[in-house]
Amino acid sequence: MDFKWLENQLICQDEHEEMLGNIGFKMINNEQTYVIEHTWVADKARGQGLAEKMTVFFLEHARSEKKTILPLCSYTQNYFKKHPELETLLFKQAK
Repeated sequence: MDFKWLENQLICQDEHEEMLGNIGFKMINNEQTYVIEHTWVADKARGQGLAEKMTVFFLEHARSEKKTILPLCSYTQNYFKKHPELETLLFKQAK
């Protein structure tokens, strides 16, 4: 399993370079915030924890870059709810 960054997506491939899943995103806030739009896992890769592995990889990358996350994707929203310790990564709009 290999993670690869492409334009506006993180993909996961198997050893034959077949896509097993991806996280689609765009950047806002002067390129300081990732807006996660979707998380997708291929049928053959479901039930193996791949969405979580991709999400953890993505969030670690964002943290290392000191960027924030705006989760529009329901999977990512639920992940943040289950992991309140990651709240500091969430984008907070100025009021």
